[in-house]
Amino acid sequence: MKKVTIFTTVYNGLQFLSEAIESTLNQTYEDFEYLIIDDCSTDDSVSMIESYNDSRIKLIKNKKNLGVA
Repeated sequence: MKKVTIFTTVYNGLQFLSEAIESTLNQTYEDFEYLIIDDCSTDDSVSMIESYNDSRIKLIKNKKNLGVA
């Protein structure tokens, strides 16, 4: 288990998502898990997240929009 978890929620955030993911993955500290919660996006957010081949990323897809902030 990693000592640090970085947590991001996304809902139809494709426009800024790659910038946020790249910023997180390029930190100098590398021993973390990156938990991304998709709140039932209807854009291509999930596809973009899944395109990253980085074992630190853990994607959770909500089955319905919960309005998480």
